[in-house]
Amino acid sequence: MAYSTPDSQRGSSRRHQGRAGDSRISNTGSITSSGTRRVQARGGSSSQYRSSRNRRSRSNGYQLNNHSRKRRGGLLGNALNDPKLLILMILGLALVIALIIFGFGAIRGCINKRAAEKKPDDGTDTRVSLAISSDMAAEFTSVLDRNELFATIAQNADAVGDARLLELALRESSAIEYVHAYATKSVPKGASAFNDTVTKGYYPKLFIWDTRWGYVTYGEGPMGLTGSGPTALSMAYMGLTGKTDQTPDALAKKAMTAEATDKVYDTKPDFFFDAAEELGLKIEEFSPTGENLSENIQSGTAILVQLRERTLTDNAHWALAIGRNLDGSINLYDPTSTAVTEHPWDPDTIAAGADVFYTLKVAPVEEE
Repeated sequence: MAYSTPDSQRGSSRRHQGRAGDSRISNTGSITSSGTRRVQARGGSSSQYRSSRNRRSRSNGYQLNNHSRKRRGGLLGNALNDPKLLILMILGLALVIALIIFGFGAIRGCINKRAAEKKPDDGTDTRVSLAISSDMAAEFTSVLDRNELFATIAQNADAVGDARLLELALRESSAIEYVHAYATKSVPKGASAFNDTVTKGYYPKLFIWDTRWGYVTYGEGPMGLTGSGPTALSMAYMGLTGKTDQTPDALAKKAMTAEATDKVYDTKPDFFFDAAEELGLKIEEFSPTGENLSENIQSGTAILVQLRERTLTDNAHWALAIGRNLDGSINLYDPTSTAVTEHPWDPDTIAAGADVFYTLKVAPVEEE
């Protein structure tokens, strides 16, 4: 059955559409007839839908791009959007910078302090006592870091007193402990026992600064400076007899009792003649030449050598020649120098620095 719409209704519908169109036109402002045709051609409500969709697409595209920028910005981007986070980052950066500045300042302060301690404005080392000469202070400065005992000696040089002891510490590494006792005011009283074993025919290497006798007073100072005569004679006695009862300090006591000390050579030559007889030794004097030295030094014979100053060493003293090597060189045991003792010498070199030679050997037993 066909359904028909009355004309009145159709006209009403057209009028409604016309009003709707009018309303739409009034909402968008004045539109020309060509503009109206363009909208109608695109299809009424369909045109509005597409327009609305396009607006949503543009809005969504903006949001995605904005999110992408935030993600790329990382912590800095978040900080720019969050004032509290930005403040915390600024404070943290300021703290790091402050710590770096403080650290550099502390390091520089330590360096400057050490430099001030070691190198004051006048060029001296504050670890060295002002009681010693600048030349000696410079020598101590060059070796202070090698041995802890040096630092104590240098700082308390005024307690050591005698500059010769300071020179001894600088010259002989084995004498550092000996001199250290003066610097710390811990010098022992008297001598201590000699417990070394000796064998007849073998001569011990003894030195005047040995702590077992070096502090004993002898002549114008301690044996560590003045005891070359008694020490050389003691080496000869021990090697010739194999006995140890006549130690350097024991012979020094004999020389002091006999008033046989000397300001130049520390021990007068006459003492050796008196002591040799008491010790059962035979002593003879001969002129100091290289030929005489080579001829007289043989098994069972030791030779006391009186050396002048500024020859093998700086100071005048006594030493002991005890043997000839295959190449003709002579072993010279010098109680004032490890360097001389460890060095074989040409007989003529020794003779050139000597004033006198004394041969020592065990005296023959006299038959009744």
